[in-house]
Amino acid sequence: MKVTLRFVLPSDAEYVQQYASYPEISETSNVPYPYPDGAGEAWVNMVMARREQGISYVFTILSDDQFAGVMSINAVDLTEKTAELDYWIAVPFWNQGIGTVAAQKAIEFAFHKLDLQILRSACLTSNKGSLKVLEKNGFKKVNDFIFEAGKFKDKTGCRLELHR
Repeated sequence: MKVTLRFVLPSDAEYVQQYASYPEISETSNVPYPYPDGAGEAWVNMVMARREQGISYVFTILSDDQFAGVMSINAVDLTEKTAELDYWIAVPFWNQGIGTVAAQKAIEFAFHKLDLQILRSACLTSNKGSLKVLEKNGFKKVNDFIFEAGKFKDKTGCRLELHR
């Protein structure tokens, strides 16, 4: 299995639409369910514009050249040298180590191409797969917290950081 990252392209919209529509993706991420018609295309356009502005770098995860998910470096702050690492893996590609390898490649980009010093991430404490991806890549737990609003209101989340 060969895992590669490349910047999101307009042709990814159909795959984002298809895989983001799985309810399992919404259960652990900010992806809405049901995923609205046309949302894949709107999302691709938005993330491409954010890359132009230098505030976000969103990659398509490819596993043996097949769309397998999304890996994002968001909230890029070149002054503070920080960003957020966010991702989701398409359900048919779960439990294959793809997220771990993709995160490693995104971390390399963040630290070596963007010269960032700190990456932050957060997930539900119940999201064992996501915690494993982050911990295998050296992220350390900062704290647990309770979501105060939104679809995860009253659920427990975990904040993690990785220092260069």
